[in-house]
Amino acid sequence: MKALHVKLNEITQALHIPCSFNVSKESLWAEIDEKETLLQLSEILETMNARVCMITCYTKEDAHEIVYHFDLNGIMLNLKLAITDKSVPSITPFFKSADWTEREMSELYGIALLNHPNPKRLFLDESIKESVVKEYFSLSTAMSGKVSEELWKKVKASQEVRHG
Repeated sequence: MKALHVKLNEITQALHIPCSFNVSKESLWAEIDEKETLLQLSEILETMNARVCMITCYTKEDAHEIVYHFDLNGIMLNLKLAITDKSVPSITPFFKSADWTEREMSELYGIALLNHPNPKRLFLDESIKESVVKEYFSLSTAMSGKVSEELWKKVKASQEVRHG
């Protein structure tokens, strides 16, 4: 892993890409501030035969943080990007396997995918307003004890209404 860590940092420095990779446990992490940097790194990782494993997204205050998880010869590379304008460039032109996870992220979080070849929704019909997803509890929210208790109360109340 150390050799890859050094190689990636040499590449980013040589190309004047504003980021550096850091070792964290058994993986490499880079926090990036610019969307253009995501595209530059995606192009580099494509040439190195990396593959996209997953893209995760979460809401943080008034922004979203997106983590792109790549596998490169058994080593996990994670690119973390914070966005405030609810749009992100698609990496699907570099990695076809990003298609599904990008579209899922777009549908669930309302993030616009810039230059995505097929930005159609995966699950929700186009006629359903985007905000309907916000009316339900996300899994991460439901895992919180307080929310789980509130959710359970709603379930029990709806059962009582149906069963009298």
